[in-house]
Amino acid sequence: MILHFLLDLSSQCGVSFPCTPSGTPFELTSSLHAIEDDSTMDVKSLWDDVRLHLRRFLVNRLQSQEETNTNALQQQMEFKTQCIQQLLFLYPESEVLMKYQNMQNKLVSNLLQNCVLSSCGETNFDKVVHGYQSSIPTLCTMIKEDLYILSGTIDPSSSLKFINETYLDTITEEITVLLERLCELQFKENALHVVKANKISKKHRGTVHAVG
Repeated sequence: MILHFLLDLSSQCGVSFPCTPSGTPFELTSSLHAIEDDSTMDVKSLWDDVRLHLRRFLVNRLQSQEETNTNALQQQMEFKTQCIQQLLFLYPESEVLMKYQNMQNKLVSNLLQNCVLSSCGETNFDKVVHGYQSSIPTLCTMIKEDLYILSGTIDPSSSLKFINETYLDTITEEITVLLERLCELQFKENALHVVKANKISKKHRGTVHAVG
């Protein structure tokens, strides 16, 4: 089964595994447990190179799937589940989840920023709220998709941890940054109003004194 998986994956991404010439006696092939000289290829190094090539291929497939997003939701979820499971075969769960989480974090941040920017020319609170509201359907679809993908690959507690960190924490961070920016802009705007009001008041007092 493992060999079938590797051969199938290698045919998709163009990785060629080393093989012995046909007709070579089994006794003459190198054993993994034999003491080998420096000229013999390091099997672990070779496997690391193969894993890296396969990882790049699978990550590119995941990213291209996110960019195009042309497939039906169910088909897309099944495709991504397969990619994640293949990555889990090649690398530890923690590494795979971290890589996938970084990808999803970036997507969430870009989505929120784009929704806010597209909804307003000048930034104000009402337009920001409208921008975030328009992003909710897409965010819900993404969360549903990841719950489906992760439920078939990792335990429930890890799935919930992933969702919290990837979506809820990222959304909170993005909103916090934007609200801080809005408060800063509002403070500057209020300060300008005070300065203008003082100038008008001084001008008015000067006019009154001149008349008197």
